[in-house]
Amino acid sequence: MLASAALAAGILKPADAPYPKLFFQRGVNFTAEEPAGYNPQSALQLLDRLKSYAVDSIALVPYGFADSREPTVRFGGSSMERTEDIEALTALAHQRGMKVLLKPQLWTRGGFPGNLEFADPPRRARWFAEYRKFLEYYATAAARMHADLFSVGVELGKMTPYEADWRALIARARELYPGPLVYSATQGPEFETIRFWDALDYIGLNEYYPLPDDLSTATLVRTVEAVQKKFARPVIFTEAGFSNHAHPNRAPWDETPRALAPADQARCYEAVFKAFYAKPWFQGVYWWKVGTDGFGGSADGSHTPWGKPAMDVVRRWYQSRQR
Repeated sequence: MLASAALAAGILKPADAPYPKLFFQRGVNFTAEEPAGYNPQSALQLLDRLKSYAVDSIALVPYGFADSREPTVRFGGSSMERTEDIEALTALAHQRGMKVLLKPQLWTRGGFPGNLEFADPPRRARWFAEYRKFLEYYATAAARMHADLFSVGVELGKMTPYEADWRALIARARELYPGPLVYSATQGPEFETIRFWDALDYIGLNEYYPLPDDLSTATLVRTVEAVQKKFARPVIFTEAGFSNHAHPNRAPWDETPRALAPADQARCYEAVFKAFYAKPWFQGVYWWKVGTDGFGGSADGSHTPWGKPAMDVVRRWYQSRQR
């Protein structure tokens, strides 16, 4: 169902509906997976199952494509992440009382997007001009579909030091999209040194900080709280996760094959929930990730909690009355 038809049917929020400035998010990243991607008919059954786990927010993640050698950004050509499907899926989520974070990000040929770096001023200016087009496209889409939250960028750690450029991008996003804004920072130096958090409504962290083997979170909480106090903005984890492998706490981003350990994954989820869920400045988490094809299960070593004990931890905390 296209957005216009969804609006006529009464399941898409009208453009002038109010946006909540702050809301607690019991979320997962809901990613487009083969073969159907974000096709709403294919994703609907899993969306309803997420609702049964008390998930009330989903992050939809369309990709653009960047090159580490050239300041170019391409987008809009993926059949798995068609904008009309994202709009229809947003309408279906809203119909079910779920909120939507639209979180467009870059898939980088030749490595991690945090390694994109253009030190030469003319090339850097070209990259920001290219990225602005990407941002404008999805900010306009976010307004049209009435996404509840919009991320202006994801894990671009070598480009975020250019504060003036990002403040200009954020200002442009606000011209196009009237709802709350976040940036989704990589754990470590990027998260801890960004200077434009005050221009946003939320501080966003992709939470993959290592934990010690006793799963103590004291250092992690101090690190996050220091940024929060400096900028006086609520914090959300725009991503968080651990693989289903032994000792996932040591390098939470790592999916290198090794012994499967669903209990270890679940314990790490529990540790993060215990550390942050009741903090007054904490506004929720989007676990990485649940795919639209429902992949997962105990024999799967990836980050998805789907079909694993970690998903039961998610349900227990999301159903709790602590928030």
